[in-house]
Amino acid sequence: MLESGKEYVSEVRAKILPAVDVVVAGGGTAGVIAALAAARNGAQTMLIEERGFVGGMLTGGNAGITMFTKYSGKTEEHVADLKCLAENPDELHVAKGIPMEITRRLLKEGSALGNHGTVGAYLFTSSEDFKRLLFEMLEEAHVKIRLHTMVVDVVKNGSAIEGIVLESKSGREVVPARQFIDATGDGDLSVRAGADYTVGVTKEDICATPDKIGMMSVMGVMFKVGNVDLDKVFDWMKEHPEHFRKHPFACFSYDEALERYRRGEMATFLVSREGEYPSVFQVYNLPTRGVVTLCCPSISGMDGCNADDISRAEIMISKMLARWMQGIRTIPGFEDAFLLQVPEMGVRETRHIQGDYLLGLMDIYEQKSFDDCIGFGAHPIDANPRPEWLKDPLTSYPPRWFFQIPFRSLLVKKLDNLLVAGRCISATHEAFGCIRPTVQCMVIGEAAGTAAAMAIQENLPLRKLSYDTLRARLKANGARC
Repeated sequence: MLESGKEYVSEVRAKILPAVDVVVAGGGTAGVIAALAAARNGAQTMLIEERGFVGGMLTGGNAGITMFTKYSGKTEEHVADLKCLAENPDELHVAKGIPMEITRRLLKEGSALGNHGTVGAYLFTSSEDFKRLLFEMLEEAHVKIRLHTMVVDVVKNGSAIEGIVLESKSGREVVPARQFIDATGDGDLSVRAGADYTVGVTKEDICATPDKIGMMSVMGVMFKVGNVDLDKVFDWMKEHPEHFRKHPFACFSYDEALERYRRGEMATFLVSREGEYPSVFQVYNLPTRGVVTLCCPSISGMDGCNADDISRAEIMISKMLARWMQGIRTIPGFEDAFLLQVPEMGVRETRHIQGDYLLGLMDIYEQKSFDDCIGFGAHPIDANPRPEWLKDPLTSYPPRWFFQIPFRSLLVKKLDNLLVAGRCISATHEAFGCIRPTVQCMVIGEAAGTAAAMAIQENLPLRKLSYDTLRARLKANGARC
């Protein structure tokens, strides 16, 4: 009889698949962009995704594409930036390349809402159309897509990975490659390859105190609600202005939000219900009339890499949303609203893979320049705990603030041919709060895919790539760095 707490060991035969140049593990926000970049730069690329779609939080998680523009918090700065977005968006955008190409395609086909014909702080999308578009782009780039497949192990030779082990309905398989990109979000591939990592707050964080070490950012979901009459909601908020609040990152006033909604543009805002549950919730309008995305309360104290924790969190969120809907239906315009779609739990933070450079909060806040900069970000720190002096995003940052992301934070210590892309790059808990939003993950993904392809073409180890040459290739492909 099997004894609880003991280990069971078995040998499993695995079929070896044809080799490729680059394997990207994880087809989410960073991984799908990494695969596109690697393939477009000439590498035979295979993308592995455990779900039946790609795009991750962008598609299956209902998250917006953010943050495309430099950040200004104060009202007068925000007004100036909105004018600049209409007249000269190139002055504001921190990301171009593949992320901007995707944005333009979504806007052109009516599958997203932006502002002034482009994207500002946020771009919310029709998730099913977005899934289809990403499949089309991957096929155009001749990426081999393997869905419903998990990465369960690696085959190593010293400090080099020779192949990754897959598990699916087809059984166990091994795909050999020359370069690998870990875009799993949790650093699953890196950990299986023996990489070092930290979890949550560490002593390197400014906010670190003994009681906070190991704390991770909360979990939550962005869920869709149908049968919402936004015209009625806006009328109610006009009569009761105390219930309207500006979104901390989009900063639209009531009049601005209403004007943009009537123009068929992005019009995000917060609804306040003091003393009631929920007391405050975010509303994002979508291309489909009558459908909105809402951001729900958070769940803390759970580990997204613990199956029991994540199971409990899913059950908890279903109960919380039932209570939310009861409260929301008391608001004019939401009376007949119903839950349209609730994604699986959105895990913000788990492992931070240790790389050649540990990106810290002051690197980001003070806008440090890096010789190996591979892209920019502009999302204010969105992680808890964080320093008290950064609590208020409306007052804590200089006008048109943005930061640089170094290539060395993508290089995994002790491994020769593995890059990380997305929220699990080498960064402190606080710095991760600026890295984890979707545009920043997309920027990192494009750099990782490009670097992997270049290493193969030039027959060089990743650490021997010229920073100048990598940056020149990214710029030639339309990216900003």
